[in-house]
Amino acid sequence: MTATDFRSEKNLVLAANAAIDAAGPNDTAAVLQQWTDSEYRWRGVYPFNEQAGQEAVAGVFWSPLKSAFGQLQRRPDIFMAGLNSIDGGSSKWVVEMGHLMGLWDEDWIGLPATGKIAFLRYVEFHRIESEKIAESAVYVDILNLMEQSGTRYFPLQTGTSILTPGPRTQDGLLFDPQDPVDGKATLDLIEAMIVDLRGNRVHSPTGHMEQFWHPDMCWFGPGGIGASAFFGGYRRGHCQPFEEGLEYVRHTEHKCRIGEGRYGGFFGYPSLNMKCTGGFLGMPATKVAADMRIVDLYRREGDRLAENWIFIDLPYFFAQQGLDILEIIRNS
Repeated sequence: MTATDFRSEKNLVLAANAAIDAAGPNDTAAVLQQWTDSEYRWRGVYPFNEQAGQEAVAGVFWSPLKSAFGQLQRRPDIFMAGLNSIDGGSSKWVVEMGHLMGLWDEDWIGLPATGKIAFLRYVEFHRIESEKIAESAVYVDILNLMEQSGTRYFPLQTGTSILTPGPRTQDGLLFDPQDPVDGKATLDLIEAMIVDLRGNRVHSPTGHMEQFWHPDMCWFGPGGIGASAFFGGYRRGHCQPFEEGLEYVRHTEHKCRIGEGRYGGFFGYPSLNMKCTGGFLGMPATKVAADMRIVDLYRREGDRLAENWIFIDLPYFFAQQGLDILEIIRNS
C-alpha cells in the first residue's frame, strides 16, 4: 500500500452526510441516488441487515429513523480514511463514528418513543469508487438507545451503561492529511494485536494485554455489555464474562481494516462465530453456533492501544439463537 491524500474521499462523505441529514423522510432515497453508486450495497445491524439500492436503504433505515426522531443532528467524534489492508490496499474507505441526536417523538422499529432527546450511537464505513459511495456498513447501537429510555433487556450487564465519549485527546476528526508513518504504525499495531489474539485462541490473556494495551486503556462497549476501564476493570467488565460464557470463539476475516494517523479500526460481517455455554449477559446455554457482527475502532498512544470503541450487533447474535430481543420488547 502507498500513502494517499484522502481529502477528496472525505469531502465526498461529508457532503453526502450533510445532504442525508438535511433530507426529509421522503427525500432520502433521492439524496442517496445523487451520492451513491448505481449498484450501491449497504450492510446494517439487525433488523436492517443487507440492502441493495438506494430505495431499499432509505425505506428500511433512513426514512423510518427520520420519521421517528425528526431532524437529526450528527455529532461525530472520529473521522478518518485509509486503504483497506484486507484487499491489499486496492480500495479506499472513509470511517465516521459518533452519535445521531434527535427528539424521539415516534416509535421506531417497535421501540416506544420517549418524547425526549436521544443519542443513537453510530459508526459508518464507506467505500469510495469513481467519486461515489459504492458500499457502506452502518452499525447503530440499538441497545444503548433502549437503555437511554430506561429499557434494559439483559439481566446481567457486565460493564457500565454510559453515553459513549469520544477520544480522550479530542483529536479524532482527521479532516486534514496525516503523516503516513503514523498511520502505518497504527495499522501495524492493530494487525499485530489481531494476530496475537487469534493465536492465543482466547479473548485477552494477561500477556496479550501487557504487550498491546496501555494499563489505563478504556473499552467503550455496546449497549447490553457497557463500558470498562483499565486492565482490572476490563477483565471484570467484559473479558472474563465473555470468555467464561462461550464454548469457543472462531475468527472470520474482516471486510475492511484501515489506519490513519493515530486512529484505526475494522469491521467484520461477521467477525466471530461462537457458541454460548450459558451465563453470557445472563443468557441461557444454546447449542446454536451464532455469528457476531463487530466494529472495533482504536486510538494509539505511542506503541500501545489506549482507547477502543466497540459495536456488536447483539440483537442479531441472539436472534440466531431464537431470542429476538426486539420482538420480545415489542410484545411486552
